Formats: sequence, C-alpha cells, structure tokens
Amino acid sequence: MPIFDHIRDRSLAHIVRFSGHPQHFEESVADHSFFVAYIASLLCLLLEKNGKRVNREKVTSMALIHDMEERFSGDILSPFKHHSKEVNLAIRKVNKVLVHGIWSDLPKELQEYYIALWNEESEQKSIEAQIVKAADRLSLLAKCNEEVKAGNEYFRPIYDREYEKLKGDTRQWWVLIKDEVIE
Repeated sequence: MPIFDHIRDRSLAHIVRFSGHPQHFEESVADHSFFVAYIASLLCLLLEKNGKRVNREKVTSMALIHDMEERFSGDILSPFKHHSKEVNLAIRKVNKVLVHGIWSDLPKELQEYYIALWNEESEQKSIEAQIVKAADRLSLLAKCNEEVKAGNEYFRPIYDREYEKLKGDTRQWWVLIKDEVIE
C-alpha cells in the first residue's frame, strides 16, 4: 500500500497554537514541532559532549510527532488541559485512542513504530522522552520571548512559569547541561 496519501496530509501546518490568545506571530503545530526537534537535537549534542549517551534518532523522531494528536484535537489551551488531574487524564485517554487513526493509513510496522514512539513520549519515563519535553518547554520559552519582545505582555507570565520549571528541574541529565542551555 503506497503511503502517498499520508505524506500529502499537511494538517498540522494549519493548526494554530495559542489560538485563544492574542499574538503577534502565529505558530502552527508543524512550526512548533520543527523547533522542538531542532532544540532536542541540540540538547542531545550537549549531553553527548558531556559523556551522556542518548538515542538522537529516537529523540528527533519523537520530537517531530510529540503533538501529532493535535491533528484531531487542535491545540488545547493549557488552562483547560491542566484544569484538574481528571481533565488532563481524560484528554490523555482520548488522545491515546485517537492517535491510532493518525497512522492508520500506513503499513502495520510503521503504525506500530509511531504509536510506540508517541506513547513513550507521552509516558515521560525514558531520557529521550524527557529530552523532548525539555525541548518542548524551551520552544515555548522562545515563542513567549518573541511575543514579549514585540510588546505582547500576555506571554510574560507563561514565560516566567516555564522558565522556573526548567530552572528547578533536578533530573541528572538536565543538571549536566542546564548551565549551557539557560541563564
């Protein structure tokens, strides 16, 4: 079965992040995923430079698909998504079911590969998944910084909150490179 139909689907390029917020520069989920993959790659290189081995190919692939479920859900606003543990768990449960449809037009072995990768990132147990999450936060910081520099103060509290999360992260691999990444 050819995968051409799957390749032609560019829906993530048309899903705008922060759709409920005023912004000077729109960012699509596809734009965001590119930056997360790039930043994750940088983090991997810094870790390797400091003697920590990681699966860079896995990290990059994981970063590219980490928000794939938004093809169906759109970008769910953070205050809603994190309103309560119950809401967050319900969204995760629905995403875990819907994500199968994203790759349903691919051969079975590719479906299994991407679903397993997406699940691993979602569970946040492996160092590779944690690197993607840190890159996701760093991408968010870059977006917020861009907006604040253009005079959009709405993004300042988001920047401050996410920066503090990264600054306070004590995972061993992050502590190893944190000073090379953030001020």
